[in-house]
This record gives sequence, structure tokens and C-alpha cells, in this order.
Amino acid sequence: MTQLTGVDLDLLAPCYRATGEVLAAIPADRWDAPSPCTEWTVREVADHLVDALDYFATSVSGVAVERPADLLDAYRDVTRRCLAAFARPGALAAEHPFPDGTQPGWVIANISLSESLVHGWDLATGAGLPYEPSPDAVAAVDAFQVGGPAPDMFADPVPVPAGAPVENALTAATASGDGS
Repeated sequence: MTQLTGVDLDLLAPCYRATGEVLAAIPADRWDAPSPCTEWTVREVADHLVDALDYFATSVSGVAVERPADLLDAYRDVTRRCLAAFARPGALAAEHPFPDGTQPGWVIANISLSESLVHGWDLATGAGLPYEPSPDAVAAVDAFQVGGPAPDMFADPVPVPAGAPVENALTAATASGDGS
């Protein structure tokens, strides 16, 4: 198994954008629908995603920012902050506060990509919307999950029908059964 030591930052913005498009398209009557994250609604997954991305941006930048009240505005704000934090010179190589110690910025950026991709799928699935993440982002998340420092980051896979698109199989394989 090859240990990863980097991240392709060019994958983050399109992945954030694809998930943001799902968030923007969620019908009012689907926010309280169940999601693939057991015991979490679509809204709770969206809140979790924004909170997680906020944690990543704050950890890497060292700057805490008050969250906008509107969920879509908060998502757009936090993804801009993540992109800026990860793009800072030296940020990917530096160690940053993280649960149970510190992690290099490249690991946090990979986790951010994974969170956005997987929870984008959770949101789309719960809301009954299409989701078309970049195949390159799917491949990067798959490589990180297999070769990265935290392959057990997610809960057990959820079942996927035979012949499902690769992004469905990957996101189901890395989707958390406990809403994280």
C-alpha cells in the first residue's frame, strides 16, 4: 500500500461546487427527509458538513469566523475559507490542530475533499437529487481512503446495487453509518 503525502487542490473547488449545487437545489419539503447517514436528516447532514468544513478552515487558517445564519450562505462562506486556508504557502506541509493531536494540512485537505464528496452524495440521495462529482475527485478520495493515514475514518459501507456508478459505490463504501 502506498502512503499518500499530498492533495490535488484543483479538485476541491469543483467538488465543493457540486455539493453546493445540491444544497441549493434541495426542495423545502426534503430538508427533514432521512439521509443515508442513519438517524440524520438532510438538514442535519448539511449542518454537519458546514461545521466540519468550518473546523478544517479554522484549524488550518487559525482564524475563527462567525457562521452565517443561512445554511447555503454558510456553506459558500466556509468553502471559500477552506480554499484560501489550504492555498496559503506552507499550509499543506504544516501541522494543524486536529482531534487527538495534529495533522498536516494535506491530510486535512483530503478529509475536506472526502467530507464534501461523501456528504454531497448523502444530501443528494436524501433529497432525491442527481449528484455528479468529478471522477478525479472520486478517484482521489478512493486513493486517500485506501492509502491515506486514516483508512478507518468512516463506518461500515452501506449496500449499493450491482452496476451502480463508481461514485455511488465509493461514497457508499466510505459513508458513515453514524452521521459523521
